[in-house]
Amino acid sequence: MSRSVLHRVLVEGFTLVQLFSARSQVQLPAFRYRFREALRQFVACPSPQIIPSGPLVLLADGMWFEFHGRPWVLYLTALKPCDGNYATFLDPMIFPGEEHVSHWRQAFAAIPEHVVNRIQALVVDHLPGMRGLASERGWVLQLCQFHLMLKLQAHRRRIRHSVPGAAAREEIQQLIRYALQAPDANQLTRIIRRLRQLSQHDCGKRIPATVREFVKRLPLYRSYLMHPELALPRTTNTVESMGRIIRELFRSSRAGSSPKAVLLWATALIRMRPKVTCNGHSINRKN
Repeated sequence: MSRSVLHRVLVEGFTLVQLFSARSQVQLPAFRYRFREALRQFVACPSPQIIPSGPLVLLADGMWFEFHGRPWVLYLTALKPCDGNYATFLDPMIFPGEEHVSHWRQAFAAIPEHVVNRIQALVVDHLPGMRGLASERGWVLQLCQFHLMLKLQAHRRRIRHSVPGAAAREEIQQLIRYALQAPDANQLTRIIRRLRQLSQHDCGKRIPATVREFVKRLPLYRSYLMHPELALPRTTNTVESMGRIIRELFRSSRAGSSPKAVLLWATALIRMRPKVTCNGHSINRKN
């Protein structure tokens, strides 16, 4: 089976049934078998991704699956050159259980040493242990701002707006948005002081805890401002976008029936389309 058929399924979105209709000389089960064999052969070959040159930023995010009542996580990684506006994805890895720093450690260990030596920073969601992992390797750590705001919004949705504390919750969200971007140190100090005051209000249990954790980790959410030379993305949205593409492939092809199948199809898709636009922050550009 030609590579063009793989491309039509993995990149163009055709289903095997659609492609089979144009190949009446082959039975559908045989066509499916040939496709799977071509997929396995493609993934068995050495990775074709071309790693960007120069200093790099590593982006990482996990995709959750469930098989037979047990969680599995597909670990996605991508490398962005500090002077570029794109990210190149590496082959993913999959592990059973919830997302854990020990599995990220294995995923990062699979990156060639000569590439790891050029990594300057890590952009990731706030997961216990990631701060220590980045510190071990001397990487700047940028925590994902998108996941933080998503968490706050989820907490807000759990509480009716009619209950006491609604105004405080709205103010907290606005202040956190300002704190993530405020360039002025005096303004930032005032915002932090006000957030600490608001965390004492009666606005649920989770929001005050999130505020206190945010204030504690604030420098890690603002690394992009402290290190403008690295042009750090403020979120892991580039990796999330790849995750959405992978899920759409599984939805249309119904291929993600097992951890082995998830890894096979996700690896093949990433190899077919490894580059994704990824803009970083700089003092001359807003993003």
